Amino acid sequence: MEFEVEYDILVIVLVAFYILAATRIAHVIGLPPGVVEIIMGAMLAFWGVKSTEVLTLLAAIGANLLLFMAGSEIDLALLRSILPQAVIVALVSALAPLALTALLHVYLGLSLTSSLVILASLSATSVALTYLLLSSYRLVRSRLGQLALASAMLLDLSGMIMLNIATASISPSLAFYIVILLAALLLYPLLPRLGGAPFEAEIRLITMTVIILGFLSDFVGVHSVLTSFILGVIASETVRTRVQLREKLESLATGFFTPFFFIASGMSIDPGIPLHYVALALAGGVALALARTYTVYFYFRLTGSSRRSSLIAASSTAMLLTVTIIAASVGFQLGLLDSLMYSVLVWIVVGTILGSFALVKMR
Repeated sequence: MEFEVEYDILVIVLVAFYILAATRIAHVIGLPPGVVEIIMGAMLAFWGVKSTEVLTLLAAIGANLLLFMAGSEIDLALLRSILPQAVIVALVSALAPLALTALLHVYLGLSLTSSLVILASLSATSVALTYLLLSSYRLVRSRLGQLALASAMLLDLSGMIMLNIATASISPSLAFYIVILLAALLLYPLLPRLGGAPFEAEIRLITMTVIILGFLSDFVGVHSVLTSFILGVIASETVRTRVQLREKLESLATGFFTPFFFIASGMSIDPGIPLHYVALALAGGVALALARTYTVYFYFRLTGSSRRSSLIAASSTAMLLTVTIIAASVGFQLGLLDSLMYSVLVWIVVGTILGSFALVKMR
C-alpha cells in the first residue's frame, strides 16, 4: 500500500512537470496546449508510466468541466438566427468524416455502434479553437465568421447526440435524471442573484453541479461527460454574457483540471502501436483537415466571400480536439473501441490541428 501511495505521488508530480513544460512548448510553437499535452502523455505511456486512481479522478473532473465549457460556448440565439446556412455548412463539413467512417466500417468490419462513435469523433470540431482562429484574424464578428462558428457549434452538438445514442442505456432512474436536469434549467438563470464574494457562489454551484451530477449520471446509463455538456448548454447564456464569471471558470478548468485529462488521454494511447500506424493516422488527420477545409471553402466562395477569409473560416472548422478526444475516450472505456482504434483517433486529432494551422500559415 505504501508503495502504491508513493507511486501515485510520483506520477502526479511527473505529470504536473509535463503540464508546465507543455504550456511553454505550446506557446513557443504556436499550437494549442491540449495537443502538446496529448503528445507528452503518449511519451509517458511509451516510457511505461501507468495512470493511477488519483490521475484518473483528476482527468474525469477535467473532462466534465471541459465539456461544460464546450457546452457553454453554444450560442443558441446565434444558431437560431442563421440556422439554415449553418446546417448547410455543417453537412458539407461532415462529408469527409462520413466517408472516412464508412471506409473504416467496411474495411475493419466494425459494428454499427462502434462506427457511430467514430463518426461522432471525426465529425465534431473544436468550438474553442474555431473561435480562437477566427478571433486572431478578426473574423469572429463578420457574417462569415459567425456562420463558421455556428456550424462548428452544430457539429459539436450533433457529435454529442450521436455519442449519446451510441452509449446511452434506458433505466428506471432516467426519470430522476431528467428531473435533475430540469431543476438545473430553472436554477442556472438565478446565478446572478446569488450572494457572496464576486462570482464565488456561482463558481461553487456550477463546479459542484457539474462534478456531482456528472458522476451520478453514470448510474442512470448516461455518461458523465454528456451530462456536463447538457449543463453547459443550459447555462450558456448566463456564462457567456458574464465575462468575468467565464474567465474564472476557464481559469479553474483549463488552468488546473483539463491538462490532466489531455495528459491521461495521451497515456491511454497504446505504446506498442507500430510507428507506421502513427504516421498513417497523422497523415490521415492532415488529409481529413484538408478535405473538410476545401469542401467548406468552396461553399464559402460560392456565397461571395473572399479567398483569404474563406480559407481561414473553413480551416477553423476542420480542427478536432475536445469532443473528439472525449468521444473516443468514452468509446474506449465502454469497450466500443479497442486500444488501436482509440490510438488512431487520437493521432488523427493531432494531424487535423497540424494540417489546419499549417494551411492557414501558408495561405
